[in-house]
Amino acid sequence: MSGRLLLIGGTGFLGSRVADRLASRKPLVLVRPSSDLAHLPPGLELVHGDLTSQPLPLAGVDTVIYCASMGFGHVPSLIGDLQTASRRGVFVSTTAIFTSLPAPSRAVRLEAEAAVRASSLEWTILRPTMIYGTARDRNISRLLLFLRRWPVFPLCGNALWQPVHVEDVADAVVAALDSRAAIGHAYNLPGAAPLRFSDLVRTAARAVGRRVALVPVPVGLAVIGAKLTRVVAEEQVRRLAEDKAFSFIEAANDFGYVPRTFEAGVAAEARLLDVG
Repeated sequence: MSGRLLLIGGTGFLGSRVADRLASRKPLVLVRPSSDLAHLPPGLELVHGDLTSQPLPLAGVDTVIYCASMGFGHVPSLIGDLQTASRRGVFVSTTAIFTSLPAPSRAVRLEAEAAVRASSLEWTILRPTMIYGTARDRNISRLLLFLRRWPVFPLCGNALWQPVHVEDVADAVVAALDSRAAIGHAYNLPGAAPLRFSDLVRTAARAVGRRVALVPVPVGLAVIGAKLTRVVAEEQVRRLAEDKAFSFIEAANDFGYVPRTFEAGVAAEARLLDVG
């Protein structure tokens, strides 16, 4: 490709890992004045702006990787500029679009995906499941720290989960970018295999060298608790009881996606957090 590559969302949890892999290609990275640049590799060229500013700094750009959230409504208004300046685009969405719950962000994400599909870009959409792998993840890292401290865990539902390691998703973003077969397709990016939430918690407990007693909590009771305490959203609690299992055969076929097992990934995260 003759033009430059613009990475949007490059300072985020996933975006910073993508930036590491793209450093040799000298991408431009869109950053806000308030962005924390600590997780970006050194030497990258930064362009200042945000997704609410118009127009985006797209001069000389022919490829866009969008690792920012597609759940805030920015994509439909930006897609015109992106497709005018660029020809290739990889967009990171989420498997949360498949929820059966009336989540407000679902419609926003679906509208964003529809705008990408309708564009003239050579587009690819990637939908990871819940991403984990470092202290920057907001779920498994907290679970590991909790299990290191407490021997009892409240189990709300026992649905299927399939978390995916951040390094596997970052690898997939670059592999999909370089795959002609991936153009015009959307892919789910889960971990290696689904497992029941109870097994996920036990696996995480083993990673921190603990045994854990699971105490079942009815979903209805947990929802009431969420409403009263407002510590977590009701939707988040209900999602705990919803299966989140997906196939990645298409991604494996088109760009060699082979994610690690949760057992391997959570053990690596426990070592990284120094709790394993």
